[in-house]
Amino acid sequence: MAIAALRERIEAIEARQVYAEDRLGIHECLWRYCRGLDRHDEELESSAFWPDAQVNYGHAFSGSLADFIAWGNQGHDSFFDMHQHHLTNVTVDIDGDRAHVESYLINLMRRKDEKLDIGGARYIDLFEKRDGEWRILIREYLPDVRTEGPATVTGLGLPPSGPGRWDREDLSYARPLQRRPANDPAATAWRK
Repeated sequence: MAIAALRERIEAIEARQVYAEDRLGIHECLWRYCRGLDRHDEELESSAFWPDAQVNYGHAFSGSLADFIAWGNQGHDSFFDMHQHHLTNVTVDIDGDRAHVESYLINLMRRKDEKLDIGGARYIDLFEKRDGEWRILIREYLPDVRTEGPATVTGLGLPPSGPGRWDREDLSYARPLQRRPANDPAATAWRK
């Protein structure tokens, strides 16, 4: 009797572990996509999708992964000089090797005309697990709200490292991150 109960408990723990690992794999995929998008790192962006993925952005775009990456980065390059994509309220419904995932998106995008676009949208994704890895198979983008205003940062200026970059020279790729002297004139000026 005790052995059967112990086996049942071990199976329940193992099932919870698999569930937690699956959810983490899905979240890491979403984070990888946003980082790749904000750095214009096509390899990182693409790694969030299966090669046979379909991506749909309302009436603006529907097509293959390769076409989507080119379309998205070209659009960002044309209109913006900075953008950040933040995911919140991610719900994950796992069914075997597939998962229905809804993610709320908040994006901040500084336009080249010095306006700031602030948007809210949702990603509705069908994830598929292949060879132990979760990636997006189908993505639907649903915009919910968008507004604009002046793109100013009062009292801060740019950090000594400069603004973020759209390539692998961005500070976030530095390994290891190096210390700067506490009395670095650029850092001191930024803190004022």
